[in-house]
Amino acid sequence: MVGHERILDELSRLVRRSPAEATSVCAIANTSRVVRFAYEAVHQDLVQESLKVFIKVLNRQRIGVAVADTLQRTSLARCLAAALEIARHTPASRRLPALPGAHHLIARHDHVAATAEISAAWIAGTLRRLFQICRGAGAHLAGSFACGEEELAVVNSQGVLCYHAGTVAGLKLVTLHGTLSGFASGVSRRLDGLDAEALLERALRQCLHRQQPTALAPGTYEVILEPEAVAELVSWLGYIGFGAKSLQERTSFMAGRIGERITGSSITIADDGANPEGLAVPFDFEGVPKRKVVLIDRGRASNIVYDTTYGLLYGHPSTGHGPPPDEIEGPLPSHLFMAPGRTRRADLIRACQRGVVIPRFHYVNGLLKPREALMTGLTREGAFLIEGGKPTRPVATMRFTQRILEAFEHVRGISRERQLIADPTQELGSCVMPAVHLAKFRFTGRSEE
Repeated sequence: MVGHERILDELSRLVRRSPAEATSVCAIANTSRVVRFAYEAVHQDLVQESLKVFIKVLNRQRIGVAVADTLQRTSLARCLAAALEIARHTPASRRLPALPGAHHLIARHDHVAATAEISAAWIAGTLRRLFQICRGAGAHLAGSFACGEEELAVVNSQGVLCYHAGTVAGLKLVTLHGTLSGFASGVSRRLDGLDAEALLERALRQCLHRQQPTALAPGTYEVILEPEAVAELVSWLGYIGFGAKSLQERTSFMAGRIGERITGSSITIADDGANPEGLAVPFDFEGVPKRKVVLIDRGRASNIVYDTTYGLLYGHPSTGHGPPPDEIEGPLPSHLFMAPGRTRRADLIRACQRGVVIPRFHYVNGLLKPREALMTGLTREGAFLIEGGKPTRPVATMRFTQRILEAFEHVRGISRERQLIADPTQELGSCVMPAVHLAKFRFTGRSEE
C-alpha cells in the first residue's frame, strides 16, 4: 500500500510543477493475492502489485495524456514532459471540457487492515476445513480465494484532491460429485463477512443429487434467476446501453426512448457508487463525486451516466462516471443496483409450477444486437428443474438467446433479499442484485453430453 500522504504529496507536487494551463493526475495502486486450488491441493498462490499514474494536460485547446508506472519523481517528470509533447502535436479543439472544480474528498474507512494483512496460515486453515467437509460428503472441491487492497487518488490544478482506499476479499467454490457440479461465491470488504462453510454448503446442495442431469428441449420456460445470473445480465445492459457514448452513437437500447417504458414496472435499476451496500468508491477517475443515477425507473428508461466530456456534449453535468484516461468506451456504470421486491427467495420458487432455477450464466455475449439488448449465453452449475414449486432434477447445460428487456417485461416476482456480486480480481466495481422470477425466457440449444 502506498498510503494517502505519500501518493497525494507526489501528485500535488507534480501538478504544481506543470507548466500547462491545466493539469490532472490520477493514480491507481493495487495489491492482490489470488490462491487457486483443486483436488485438495493449492496449485497457484500469486501476489501482484501494480501502479499506474495518468497525467493529463490541457494547453492551448489541446490535450495530452501519458502514463507512468512509478511514483519516482524523475520518471514522473519525464511522463509530464511526454504529455506536454503529445499535447503540442494534438489537433486543437474548442470543445475540450474544463477540469472539475475544487473539492477535497479523503475516504479510508473502506480499508480493513485484517483483510489487507491476511496470513498464509489463515488461508491454509480455511481451505483445510473446506477440503475436509467435501471429503466427508464424497465430493471434490476447486475454486479460488482472492483478496487485496486498492487506492485511487486524483489531484488537479483546479483544486481537486481526492483519495480512496479499500480492501476486498472473495471466495469462489466449485464442488464436483459424479457428473454434477455446484457453485457458490461471496465477496466482502471484511474477512468476517465471508462465511466459507455456508458458501460450501450452498455449492454442495447443488451437486449432491441422486438423479443425472435432465436434457430439456429448447423452448421458452419460466425461470428463477439467482443474483449472480441477474448481475451478469444487468452488467451487460450497463455496458451496451447505460453510457453516454453508446447513446451518442445510437447503439444503445436507450437511444430515442428516454421516458418510455422498456421493462415491466417492477424493474428499477440504478448506479450508486457511494452506496456502502456495494463496493463503494466515492469519486471517479476525474475526481468528480459519484452521484446516484436511476437508469430504469419502474420500467421506464430514465437516465444514462456522463463524464465531463460527454457532459459537455449533452449539456449535462458529470455524474461521476469518468473512466481512466486510457479507456475508450466512455462513461459506464460500475456500481449497479436492482431494487428489491417484497417476496422471499424461497417463495419465488414455490410460486413456480414448472420452470428452471439458474444460479449463474457463463460465456454471455451481449453484443449480438445491442439496440435490442439481445444476448446469448450458457447455464452452468446448479440449474434445476422446478416442478410443483420444488426443485426436483438437475438440468443439463442449456443455451439461451433472449432479448433481456423483453424478458424483464414479464416479471412475476423479485426477492427482497439481495446479494453483493463482484470479482475481487477486477478493479473497482460491483453489483447488488435480487433473485428474479421471469415468466418467459428463451432457450435455443442444449448440451448433449
